[in-house]
Amino acid sequence: MKVVALVEAPSDMQAAAMALASATGMAPAEARMRLAPEPPALLARLEPAAAEALVTSLRGVGLSVLAVDERGLGQGRVVARRVTFGEDTVTFTPRAGEALELAWSEVVAVLRAASSVRTQSEHKEQASKLDVAKAYGLAIATHGLVMPKTGAKTVRQETEETSQLIYVFAKDGRSAVLNEHGMDYSCLGAAMQPSRIANMTMLMRMLCERAPEAFHDERLLRLGRRALPFVVADSTQATAGDVSVRRANTLQGMEVLAEVMRHAVVQGLLG
Repeated sequence: MKVVALVEAPSDMQAAAMALASATGMAPAEARMRLAPEPPALLARLEPAAAEALVTSLRGVGLSVLAVDERGLGQGRVVARRVTFGEDTVTFTPRAGEALELAWSEVVAVLRAASSVRTQSEHKEQASKLDVAKAYGLAIATHGLVMPKTGAKTVRQETEETSQLIYVFAKDGRSAVLNEHGMDYSCLGAAMQPSRIANMTMLMRMLCERAPEAFHDERLLRLGRRALPFVVADSTQATAGDVSVRRANTLQGMEVLAEVMRHAVVQGLLG
């Protein structure tokens, strides 16, 4: 399957919506909803031939769109533990496996992004005897206007943990990703900062300064955390007794958006 994405906002939203609706058979209102998010915006998920036909149709009316094969996204990418900045090259060294060395002139895009893990939990909580006594006391004091609730109540909690990432893409498709929680920041030497976020900012700055001809972008800091159509989040759910925990990871959606932007840069749609 391929994902068709819009990489630049249309100048005429109404005309773009009508073109998308006509090409896909969807309702105009749905087409407008697909086009509304800040690009890159995912428009459809189709078989390869249908996806390429849709791209041709939409480009014919002036829309900046492309299709990305969702198979194998992120495969072969080096997950860097350390970065070595050389005069002519940069080396990304993983925790295990072979390092990736790129000439600065080979770097085509440097993207700063973020993904999140959202955790929702539910459990039943029984009222304590003290709470029951207080409740009945309140009922007596208010002459029955406030009645006690002595049964179990459901307690819901939601938390979110965000991780920043930096994607570095070469012209030939080779790539590395720097994950906030997996980096050894001592590789920065004297430039090392007191916090992870500050160190990610420093890494992004150093990469951009040394690859000035590459495309630099940070919009995926915002977009990578949103729910995406056609992209199923990596979700898990577990239940133990009366406790239920559900987790959703947006990293898969982040990989799709990063790949869309890489293709857009290579095809000259961004830059």
